Amino acid sequence: MTLSGHSNILFSSPHLCRVEERIRFNGCPVDNKSFEFALEEIRSVSQKNELKPTFFETTFLAAMLVAMRKNIEYLILETGLGGRLDATRCAPADLSILTSITREHTDILGENIYQIIREKAAIARPGKPLIARVMQLEKYIETVEDVSANCAIQEMNETFDSADCNFVSIPEEATIMMEARVLAEKAFEILNISVDSFDVVENRLRWPARLQTILLNNNQTIILDAAHNPTGLKKVAPELSKMVKKTMQNGKWSLIFGTSPQNNMDLMLTEISQLCELIGPPEIYLTKPHGGRYPAVETSELASYEWLCTGIHEFDNPAEVLKFLLKRTPKENGTILSIGSLYLQGNILNHLGMSSDEELSLIPKESNGVTHGKGD
Repeated sequence: MTLSGHSNILFSSPHLCRVEERIRFNGCPVDNKSFEFALEEIRSVSQKNELKPTFFETTFLAAMLVAMRKNIEYLILETGLGGRLDATRCAPADLSILTSITREHTDILGENIYQIIREKAAIARPGKPLIARVMQLEKYIETVEDVSANCAIQEMNETFDSADCNFVSIPEEATIMMEARVLAEKAFEILNISVDSFDVVENRLRWPARLQTILLNNNQTIILDAAHNPTGLKKVAPELSKMVKKTMQNGKWSLIFGTSPQNNMDLMLTEISQLCELIGPPEIYLTKPHGGRYPAVETSELASYEWLCTGIHEFDNPAEVLKFLLKRTPKENGTILSIGSLYLQGNILNHLGMSSDEELSLIPKESNGVTHGKGD
């Protein structure tokens, strides 16, 4: 949107370094003054009406207030958990997008994959288009169409109507960026927005902690990726492998890993092992991310897994890992890859002092796909 010349607000969660990232104005975290002004209004209304909105609901409402005050052209909302009962469902939407769906948050969304699909597909709005990424499940299309035909919420006085389903196939070999482009092009087509800017997106766009390469002033390369479940990691593994191999020195690389509790920890660790097989055995640094909704998994538990590596080290927090690694030379470390948790990547960016608006912007002023940092 921003590169196409349209003003916009993007609401997403969670955040890496600071809460303002959840509300991005033209790709940049919203200014503190606008954010605080919105929070004060929410606080005042909540107290008068004896309401207690959750953290997510509060930030969502703040995004809506900021969008209204800045009079933007487009508002992009990322749902939280599910879709049917998500706070973002109360916003009127001209278009909804359903990306790939996996078994996650099963304690809230249900164990059965079709139950989860139903919860997520309920972001559809009556009488509006729904873009749905095709999944290779026998009753996927049938399930999405069934939900779309009955998506009106009576309590919100929505007119009974069906959503207009648009199913999009993603090529098997598609990368994350390729998949995003296919879905975005379909959305822009429906909204009648020019896609002329798409050809420069790959060189200009930088999503912090998603396939992000950081080059420190001592020539140490650090790659961050927030893939936090088996499906996500499997999807980005080929790209991560290429990135590490391209920058590693003397066949060496280091892996930083820490995670919140996983529904299927064995599968997650298996995916990491397969990544190690693609690249070669790394030196592994296990740690505990700070700031997540749930306590991090203990490093002793992770260390008991049969890793394919040249050595295992345990640290209580990401800052201690970085202090240790940055005392060594880039040749001793090789490329450093950090995966396993969005919070872990945020901890690393904070420790490196890389949390300014420019460094957290989706469209930095100057970008060649590499972020430069001091690493002191």
